[in-house]
Amino acid sequence: MLPERKWETEPLLRYVAGVCFCLSIGVLTASAFLPRAAAETLEGKFYMLVTNAVVLHGGVLLMTAAFLRAHGIGWREGFGWRKAGLPRALGLGLLGVLLALPVTLTLQHLAQRGLMSLHEELVAHKVDAVNLKPEAQKLVQTLQQTETTEQRVFFALLAIVFAPLVEEILFRGILYPAIKQRGFPQLALWGTSLVFALMHANLSTFIPLTFLALFLVFLYERTGNLLAPILTHSLFNAANFTMLLYRSELDQFLNGAP
Repeated sequence: MLPERKWETEPLLRYVAGVCFCLSIGVLTASAFLPRAAAETLEGKFYMLVTNAVVLHGGVLLMTAAFLRAHGIGWREGFGWRKAGLPRALGLGLLGVLLALPVTLTLQHLAQRGLMSLHEELVAHKVDAVNLKPEAQKLVQTLQQTETTEQRVFFALLAIVFAPLVEEILFRGILYPAIKQRGFPQLALWGTSLVFALMHANLSTFIPLTFLALFLVFLYERTGNLLAPILTHSLFNAANFTMLLYRSELDQFLNGAP
């Protein structure tokens, strides 16, 4: 069961408006201080990523604190961060990633194959207006190009710590209960899951991330403690981060190369 509290309409609307503002202001801030030519370099892309991450994640956490204060409750009451049932929540969170990771990887592989086949079919029919060739997310592309330890540490903190915390608070902790409490449980489930997947702006990960979001809602419903989906999300990102960072080494190991 979810924590027993109701998100009021006025603070909720202010919160959503604040999130939208943070999404836009980060891009505008980076663009204002970075020349267009520099934005195409690796350093420029990294600078824009840092700016967006600081503005978005920092802004959401500050707005969440104000949102909870408006309801007269703290983080524990708001998201079920209580000592009672904590081992169960953490245990299910750990089990969750063991179940979700192979399914999402399989779905992503199938999605990439499907998109590639469709892309080749369009090319064969000389339809050049639509490019469905699978590509990695912009964040992943930037990570793959990084060379310094400092940049990789930043990516690790962003992917494993801050992104799971902020995204779970936003989608599962606030938006999902708010919509469900107003009598739309299916809209809450599918709406927040689809928006979560769309937010990552990548065709090949849309179906896998939708599945992951549905699974994270299930974990929150089962435990009533947002730490369970946060832990699953964090470990899921950690596994993907490691596979991306050491992709060549993993390929050599799986192929039995010396």
